[in-house]
Amino acid sequence: MRVRLGLVIPAQTAGLFRRAMSRVEGVEPAWAVYSDESTISTALQGVLGGCDALCFAGPLPLESARALIPVGMPYAAIRPAALDLTMCLLKARTLGLELAPLTVDTASVDLVEDVIGELGLGADAIEVLPFDPLTPPEDIAAFHRERGAAIGARYAVTARNTVFRLLDGATDVPVIRLVPSASAIASVAKELALRAVSVRKEDQHLCAAVFELRSTSGEPADLTATAKAAEVLNRSAGWQKAWIEAKTAGQVLVLGNKGLMEDLTSQWHSLEVLADMSAACGHPVIAGFGLGQTAQECLQCAVQAADRAALAGPSCAFMMSSAGMVVGPMGPDSPGTPLRFRFRAEEGLVEDLSRTTGLGVSTLTQVAALESRLAGMSVTADQLGAHLDLAATSGRRIIRSLREHELVVVTGSSQPSARGRPKRLYRLDVARRLAGAVF
Repeated sequence: MRVRLGLVIPAQTAGLFRRAMSRVEGVEPAWAVYSDESTISTALQGVLGGCDALCFAGPLPLESARALIPVGMPYAAIRPAALDLTMCLLKARTLGLELAPLTVDTASVDLVEDVIGELGLGADAIEVLPFDPLTPPEDIAAFHRERGAAIGARYAVTARNTVFRLLDGATDVPVIRLVPSASAIASVAKELALRAVSVRKEDQHLCAAVFELRSTSGEPADLTATAKAAEVLNRSAGWQKAWIEAKTAGQVLVLGNKGLMEDLTSQWHSLEVLADMSAACGHPVIAGFGLGQTAQECLQCAVQAADRAALAGPSCAFMMSSAGMVVGPMGPDSPGTPLRFRFRAEEGLVEDLSRTTGLGVSTLTQVAALESRLAGMSVTADQLGAHLDLAATSGRRIIRSLREHELVVVTGSSQPSARGRPKRLYRLDVARRLAGAVF
């Protein structure tokens, strides 16, 4: 199963990314190369169609084009890693420069502290400006000049190409680019490919929909009206791919796969066919969609979702899953209405954090629930994976994402046996970002 991966990268590092992608099998790269930061969105729009996942060369292109990412599409930004910063220090040494003092932008403070701690450099020997999408390149360049002069920096390290152009040759201090390694690029690409394949498989999961005709008198609609409503579905574009049956008086059952239902509801945003069905049968129509592991679970969730829709209004729909997710309301005239997600939690909070971190709604909810059970105790990445019934590699991936978004706190290290390296301990800090949620 070949995956089409969109890569949003600056022209300056195109060669590096092409070398890295030559090592990744089963992936077809779609190159969105930009020369200027102001053209990032335009570059992505040129390749977005047909992509299964998106890889951004750093946090800047991700934030610049975040609004273009389709709902549910896997994506990731390659962020500065310890190896990348260490390679910058090694390059400085080969240039005959002292390792410190220096200035660094875009990298996180935690990352820099980890590296300088391993090298035995003092914390006051490095000035760090973490990434902020609102900080213009000119201000970042000013940071390097002003703070570099204050600490006597021997060189500057930047992950921003525009900042490199502003500084290179303009000062007496050398400028070194902070770029990811080819192995890091390949690793992220492989992970995105696996996530894209997982999404494809998930799209094939069964989904049930129940349409209910609600008469104004409260009596069930007759079979004739129900047949008319079912006929509207049979004649509507896309719905012919599903199995449709006027099951009982006042109820139409539809079975299809998850991907089809998402397409027909504009990713759970709207359900335009409700208006046509209501006009044809002469009754308000509500709908419920259900996702589960079995056909019975799907149908049960669909009925519960229809009951929820009946409470929300005369013509709307909800989606419920057996895992506890609730989406809605979806109306016939609400394609632009913001999606409202719940996952046994307050509306929108988990969904927003999911888009920010790249972790799934279910994963974040389980992490938040685990945080509550741990009551402040720390875990290793492997232990996190075990708690969530995941492989150790998945636990490390989740911790990596949580750490990048400051959703865990490093509390120390643990070495359960005399052999092997110590394992870092983390205290989960997700609930702070989900204030008001109930798990």
